[in-house]
Amino acid sequence: MEEAHDLLELKELISRLGLKDDRRQSPRYNVSIAGNYHADQGKTGSAQGRCWLIDVSKEGISVKLSDSCVKAGSILHLELPMGSRTVGVSARVVHVQAEEECCIVGLKATSPGNDILRQIFSN
Repeated sequence: MEEAHDLLELKELISRLGLKDDRRQSPRYNVSIAGNYHADQGKTGSAQGRCWLIDVSKEGISVKLSDSCVKAGSILHLELPMGSRTVGVSARVVHVQAEEECCIVGLKATSPGNDILRQIFSN
């Protein structure tokens, strides 16, 4: 499977291969895009650091966080490179998987009208 290394490559891959609407048929695109994140975790404070976008589908995205885990329900703000500029994406954490030196989180749009792919590619 092809892997995108920046948002421009991801946009080209999606335009070539398409995205299906049905979740069970929705392809996942493997990516390796480094960026930064910050999360507001309510009363427990905030987290920030490096992140790596690791896969994208029509339903959401998966991100590896550098060192700290965030809680499900937190809003994560990502800053990802797209060519010579940075794109901001905000999404809700729906799944958290702690690993030895990092944390893998699954993210979905905060609302249907705020689709993650739309946030990435409309900028």
